Amino acid sequence: MSVVAERTRLLLAISDLRGGGAEREFASLANHLSRDRFEIHAVFWRSTAVYELSDDIETHFVKKERPWHVFGAIRGFRRLVEELQPDVVFSQLHYVNMVMGTALARSSHRPKWICRLVNDPEREMPGLWAWWARRSLGRADKVLGASDGVAGAIVDHLKIEPNQVATMVNAVDVELVERRSRSPLSIDRDEGRFVVVHAGRLTRQKNQAMLLEAFSELPDPRAELWVLGEGEMAEELRSLADSLGLANRVKWLGFQQNPYPFFRAADCFALSSDHEGLPNVLIESMICGTPAVSTRCNYGPGELIEDGITGFLTPVGDPEAFARALAAVASDP
Repeated sequence: MSVVAERTRLLLAISDLRGGGAEREFASLANHLSRDRFEIHAVFWRSTAVYELSDDIETHFVKKERPWHVFGAIRGFRRLVEELQPDVVFSQLHYVNMVMGTALARSSHRPKWICRLVNDPEREMPGLWAWWARRSLGRADKVLGASDGVAGAIVDHLKIEPNQVATMVNAVDVELVERRSRSPLSIDRDEGRFVVVHAGRLTRQKNQAMLLEAFSELPDPRAELWVLGEGEMAEELRSLADSLGLANRVKWLGFQQNPYPFFRAADCFALSSDHEGLPNVLIESMICGTPAVSTRCNYGPGELIEDGITGFLTPVGDPEAFARALAAVASDP
């Protein structure tokens, strides 16, 4: 007589599936988990989504749109855990983790809990945030960092026990990226131009202002910059580009559901961030065969790029060094 193994009931938690690397990676992870082994549920704070989940993943929502909604979110997570009785909870992003940990401490049902940080915890959780994070994340069965650097900072900054911490790098579907990168490019590509592409939210963390300053120093007046992404700094960055004389050399392409044809068509990928965890866009640009220039953030890019061999690493916030690295790629494609 055959015995059918019961599936593990898994609850995945994140704020939403808007257009970011952590959200894209979360959706990819959920869609690729074994349906033979897992019954999958997902919970979000907001319905905002540009990445799709498989139809067989049951979705739930706990409202968290304003800071004062945090207490309701804690209660909502707790009620959902008690209702679903999951065997395992997996949460991602620092604020979601802290709220989930607080909810689980108040729940009568105690599942195994794995939480994952994708960015620099010193930047995201200073002061009282770090105190709350230590209390909530310290209850987790495993705290995962997106890179070795992030995992080390979890131990050093949040004082989580080393045996609770591990590294889980980003899961990227290489075959999917390669296939989608061969889709038709939606804009004209002048083969006579040196094209630099950047993808990321238009925020201070990503420091596109430094990228624009560096790009303005390139000696080739025909060089072109493609900027993929949206964010609160869009108008400020457009004004900066105009003031630097780049109005005709920068293409603002907004959020792209499929950024990979742009990566493949460009001569160079540029990451200008002040801090990262393990940037998906660098991994994806390398899959597309595009050399990268990146700032040497505390964590992430240095684990992906061998400086001068598989790309270039420059000091954070140094437009002159970044411009020199871009020029090096342009001179030796």
